[in-house]
Amino acid sequence: MSIQIQRGKAITVDRRTRKTPMGQGLLRGLGVIWKHWSASFQKNDSYKKIQGTFTIEYPEERRQLPEAYRNMPILLYDEQSGHEFCTSCFQCERICPPQVIHMTQAKDPATGKPVPAVESFEIEYDACMSCGLCAEVCPFEAIKMDHTFELSTHDHPSLTVDKTALNRPTTYYAQIAPRMWEEVKENAYKKLAANMKRRSDLIGIAPQMQEQLREQLARAPQAEPAPEAVASASTTADDKAARLAAIRAANAAKRANSENGQAAQGDATQSADDKAARLAAIRAANAAKRAAQQAQASEAPETAPSESASPADDKAARLAAIRAANAAKRAAQQAQASEAPETAASESTSPADEKAARLAAIRAANAAKRAAAAAEKGQEE
Repeated sequence: MSIQIQRGKAITVDRRTRKTPMGQGLLRGLGVIWKHWSASFQKNDSYKKIQGTFTIEYPEERRQLPEAYRNMPILLYDEQSGHEFCTSCFQCERICPPQVIHMTQAKDPATGKPVPAVESFEIEYDACMSCGLCAEVCPFEAIKMDHTFELSTHDHPSLTVDKTALNRPTTYYAQIAPRMWEEVKENAYKKLAANMKRRSDLIGIAPQMQEQLREQLARAPQAEPAPEAVASASTTADDKAARLAAIRAANAAKRANSENGQAAQGDATQSADDKAARLAAIRAANAAKRAAQQAQASEAPETAPSESASPADDKAARLAAIRAANAAKRAAQQAQASEAPETAASESTSPADEKAARLAAIRAANAAKRAAAAAEKGQEE
């Protein structure tokens, strides 16, 4: 159901409030003030008597801020080793919406290669919007949001803060955000230990700790390395050499096994080829012998005239000649197959075997020719 309102007609809304006579509103407000002012002199010995609005008397009294409160970014460093958590990965600089973070990566003076440490780090506090994105994106837990908000000053350039003013020890952040620091503490120190291995000298040391470390190094006696340290270093080198030798031996064994497998395969192929060549030579020699015997038998002078020769003998002679020719062809084909160019077989087959195979094939071919000629002569007679 909708309300139908005619155009040009005014509607009066009843707010159920009666009209206040002139001066009554002022007197009513003064009554509220008088009530609260008079109640402030009473002794509040129970919560039921407490009334009114209570404020904290800043700056003598300060309110406890929540851990997730964010004001301006700060950098963390380990106060025991002096190493900074920042590795100059440029993640915070890329994600910063107003682009107020500026940094340069440190380099090894000996090699000139970049190392996971920050050389210079600046934040423009006057343009920072305290969004906290830099703290959220940092993979090394190096940048956090501070709780200090009393930064008002008439010196505008001082709001561009460098690394020395940004650095805070981890104990400071553990005091203002103990629960949040405990959640990331283990992971942060694990990554810091990995980055410290790639830093040399005072690279990655917080400026607040560099002078202290220099004094400690100056006061420390220049003692020779302990025998245990030398022994451990030599042991480490020996272990590394032993592992390297073991790896090389394993690789050599693998190569030897592969070569032996190839050699065994080549030997097997060679032995099979040699056996086939010998068998072909033997078959060719036997065929040649049979063909020669048949040729001699057909060429020998018969006492009976050729007209009296039986058809069975002629048929047997022709059949023997055909068989001899077929045997010679097969021997020649086998000899040619054994002479086919194969990589492993050609390298492993000896020249003597090849020569014998060729000679046997030639002899078989000659014997077949003689047998065929003898058969034709016998048919003519």
